[in-house]
Amino acid sequence: MPTLESYLTDRDADASLRIRTAAVLLFARQGYAATSIRDLARAVNLTNAGIYHHVSSKEALLADLMRAGHRGLIDSTARVLDGVERPSDRLALLISSLTAIHAQSPMTTRVMDGELRSLTPGSAAHDEVIALRDEYEDQWRRALADGVREGAFHVADQRLTRLALMSMCTGTSEWYRPDGDSTLEQVCAEFVAIGLAAVRAPAEPAPSPDLSLLPDFPWEPPDA
Repeated sequence: MPTLESYLTDRDADASLRIRTAAVLLFARQGYAATSIRDLARAVNLTNAGIYHHVSSKEALLADLMRAGHRGLIDSTARVLDGVERPSDRLALLISSLTAIHAQSPMTTRVMDGELRSLTPGSAAHDEVIALRDEYEDQWRRALADGVREGAFHVADQRLTRLALMSMCTGTSEWYRPDGDSTLEQVCAEFVAIGLAAVRAPAEPAPSPDLSLLPDFPWEPPDA
């Protein structure tokens, strides 16, 4: 199996995809602001002009990655929740799917979660990514609100509960390792149990997500 470095510098591999892989890697590791076009060019063995042949600007590249990432998150969540009615089941699947996505694509999700600040405020890209983020989070808002309205959940502050649960899930991008002590399925199941306990939902079996429905980000750096 080729190493990440050999893939990034392989002139026979798709240059546009290699640039996006390098961008995700560098943006996640050292931050968007600290990454230059020269850094990207060096990582993929191209000139600066070669980079600009594929992307119009560094910010446009970031916007494309964030836009595609959020759309993948939204589309996969719709597949996971298709036909699921009970608020507790929806919340369980939201928790497990968000946990798994961050564990499987840690670099992409770190960029999605941490670099919105790097898009120019008021720009079309900035507004579009915010709208996509809000569209995804609406699934969480509705699940919690429906559970409270039906008496299945008991929470003092729905917004704080949502933020706390989502932060628990997204944290796997920082610490989960496939060769760690717990499998991804075990982590998801434990987080679901914690989440349902936090909203004081009745103790009932929770559905498990079909991990094949989660998004595949082809630019996610392998084994980074």
